[in-house]
Amino acid sequence: MPPLHHLALSAALAAITLPAYAVQPPAYLSVPDFKQCLAEQNEGSYRSWCQPAKKPKACPRTSWRQLRALQGDDAVPACRAK
Repeated sequence: MPPLHHLALSAALAAITLPAYAVQPPAYLSVPDFKQCLAEQNEGSYRSWCQPAKKPKACPRTSWRQLRALQGDDAVPACRAK
């Protein structure tokens, strides 16, 4: 049997509930071949995915349509003009 403090810690952790948005992965991750459809842009101290204005040749049409259909917080931001 685990020590009592382990049981108390387990009970406390089980009682913690996170908002749904805190545990959901970005929607684009579920799009097949998303890496072939998106570009990366420099955000200063990090790089982020962005959606180019035109479909890259290597990007499957179905994946492109799925990425373009994402809305709100799920949408991948457009790439900045170079």
